[in-house]
Amino acid sequence: MANRNQGFTLIELISTLAIVAIVLSIAVPAFSELIERNRQEALMHQVQNVLHNARARAVMQRRTIEICGSDDGQTCSASWADGWLVRTSNGQILQLTQLPTPDALRWQGFGQSISFHDNGTSPTGNGRFYQCHKSRIAWQLILSRQGRLRQGTPTENVSKASLCD
Repeated sequence: MANRNQGFTLIELISTLAIVAIVLSIAVPAFSELIERNRQEALMHQVQNVLHNARARAVMQRRTIEICGSDDGQTCSASWADGWLVRTSNGQILQLTQLPTPDALRWQGFGQSISFHDNGTSPTGNGRFYQCHKSRIAWQLILSRQGRLRQGTPTENVSKASLCD
C-alpha cells in the first residue's frame, strides 16, 4: 500500500483564505447594521413597556404616576438619553432605568415629564419619543393626551427628520 500524505497545498489554503476574507468583508458591515437595528428596536420596546406599565399602575393604584428623564438616577432632568425615573406624584421612586450607553433618545412634548392620572389620561403628556441614528429618526412613539401610545409611520419620521440635526 502506498502511503499518501493528505492535506492542503499552499495554493489551496491561500485561495480559501482569500474567499473567506472577501465574504467576511461583505458580511460584517451588514451584520453590524443588523445589530444596531435590533438595539434600536429593543430601546423602543423598553420605552413602550415603561409607558404602558406606568399608565396601568396609575389606574390600578388610583394615583398619579410620573415618568421623567434622569441624568443621575435620582432627580428628573430634561435629558432622556441616560435613562428615566418612574415615580409617584410625591416623589417616591418606583422604577429607575439607566441606559448602558447614552442613546439619542429624545422626548418632545409640552413638558419635561409625563404624568398619568388615575383615569389613565396624560393631559400634559402629549408628545413623542424618538431616537436619532445617522441624522435621521430611527423610530418614534407618539403619546396622546388620552394616554394612548402609537408608533409613528415612516412618513411622519421624514417630516420630523430635522429634529436629529
